[in-house]
Amino acid sequence: MDIVGLMGLLSPCLPFLLKLGEKSAESAANKIGEDTWNKAQKIWEKLQPQVEAKEDAKIAAQQLEAKPESKARKDVFQEELETLLQENPSLAEAIAQILKEGSSNGNSGSRVTQNVAGNHNQTIGTVSRGEVSAVSGGQVFKDFQGSITFGSQFNQGEVAETPPPTIPATNTQKNVKTILILAANPVGTSQLRLSEEVREIQSRLKRTHRQDAFTIQQQWAVRPRDVYQALLDCKPQIVHFSGHGSGADGLVLEDDAGEVQLVSTEALFNLFELFGPQIECVVLNACYSEVQAKAIAKHIPYVIGMNKAVGDKAAIEFAIGFYEAIASGESIEFAYKLGCTAIQMAGIPEHLTPIIERKII
Repeated sequence: MDIVGLMGLLSPCLPFLLKLGEKSAESAANKIGEDTWNKAQKIWEKLQPQVEAKEDAKIAAQQLEAKPESKARKDVFQEELETLLQENPSLAEAIAQILKEGSSNGNSGSRVTQNVAGNHNQTIGTVSRGEVSAVSGGQVFKDFQGSITFGSQFNQGEVAETPPPTIPATNTQKNVKTILILAANPVGTSQLRLSEEVREIQSRLKRTHRQDAFTIQQQWAVRPRDVYQALLDCKPQIVHFSGHGSGADGLVLEDDAGEVQLVSTEALFNLFELFGPQIECVVLNACYSEVQAKAIAKHIPYVIGMNKAVGDKAAIEFAIGFYEAIASGESIEFAYKLGCTAIQMAGIPEHLTPIIERKII
């Protein structure tokens, strides 16, 4: 699930959500937009009982409500939300479905221009999901959508909105690698311990002294179009898929109803051909995914798949070993070998199941 998108939606709404009443709802709809407010209410109805039940999450929400523009408070609340959703996969999937409602046109943002001396309109920032980003030559004083004020090194003037471009949620810090985690466990398939696997990946990356070298983006209950949208938005260097594989039939994703939708090997081959220049490694932590790994490796330097069925424990141990090595600055080759060794060290007889395919140059 897109935790960054969830935070972008909830942050400006929290002051109203926590003081919900007729006047508060009307004020929120006017300031934030009726569609955004309605979606935030739906999500909060599901989240609130969990937040209230966990003291740290409740305090983080209250602190963010008091100062919604604080990045530090957003980060704390985001971390609490991540933990809650990892512990409640069904809740994560329900919220992911709400986020998808009406999102087929992608994330939109509005360019903000300022009328400066000489009657020239100069772009000084963008607005997306109620957040202000990409500000240049100015300072944000207020960042609620529809009520935006900038200070600038130029003369102050009127603020107007021009037609919205798409604003990708990418990491622009130099040398920071983005890891995109895609997870799917459709209705009617055996339940996998996906949240535990993702939690372990996050834990391995956070515990190292190089934790600032990585950023993690998550998408849960992924449908086919969610995959390419996430690749466009996140521009990852490592793509990690957790879920079911079906051998020659393809990978198992979800449809709009949360049921099985297969994505063929040919479709994945064509998809990664488009994104080959930006991606260093793809990990297919799914049963019988060797055939897809071989195809994708025509375009991607390193692709890891499974040559037969892989158990939950083995899949998790591989992920732990692999990302422990990545977090320590080791190569993809070394990380793969450590992942296999981690399975063996845990006493699980599946260390030969993961395979690595390399792009032939």
